[in-house]
Amino acid sequence: MIFTLKHQIFIGYDSREHEAYEVCEKSIKDFFIEPKKLETRRIIEYKRDTGEPQSTDFTFSRFWLPFICNYQGLSLFVDCDFLFLKSPLEIIEEVGDKLTQKAVFVVKHPRYIPNSVKKMDDIEQNTYDRKNWSSLILFNNEHPKNRKLEPEYLNTHTPGLDFHQFKWLSDDDIGNLSLKWNVLDNYYYMLEEDIGAVHYTDGGPWFSDYENTMYSQLWKDKKRTIG
Repeated sequence: MIFTLKHQIFIGYDSREHEAYEVCEKSIKDFFIEPKKLETRRIIEYKRDTGEPQSTDFTFSRFWLPFICNYQGLSLFVDCDFLFLKSPLEIIEEVGDKLTQKAVFVVKHPRYIPNSVKKMDDIEQNTYDRKNWSSLILFNNEHPKNRKLEPEYLNTHTPGLDFHQFKWLSDDDIGNLSLKWNVLDNYYYMLEEDIGAVHYTDGGPWFSDYENTMYSQLWKDKKRTIG
């Protein structure tokens, strides 16, 4: 099987963070990769309405990617508040021979205490095990365990936190990516040349409260390149 990320990188879209989406998209396109916009409203089969709070419009739609891709090949999901400094294709090189052995690959952040009780535009912060693991996910769509991610299960299973904690999988099904692919702004310090992607998890310069963070200038510089 030949794996390619061409046309299979998806960026979660929320109209409240349109600027963030544009910059994330540009940072990927700069590596000659054309990402797709993941819009929940365009998933015809999406009927999830359990009353659970959702911090973004794509809180649960990210887990639809194996289904959307007909359980074939690979798909990479990333939150819109990311900025790539290295090509996402390097993630494939890093995974190497382990690619077919796992159902997903993520950066396994240790549990941490958020810097604030609110994030972005006054959204409540939640603290839980495996927080931010699901903000960047490389799916092996063909792994048999991912067949469970079909519309009925995705629409009805509760609690929704189970998805973000990858409860449909065993721990052995979850591969690990280097921290450099999900560097949490204002939480982790890493030299710029070593960063794969910055994640403005609490909020970025598109919000007035986050105009001057550890990595905000990198985002502003990329923003200026958008015509």
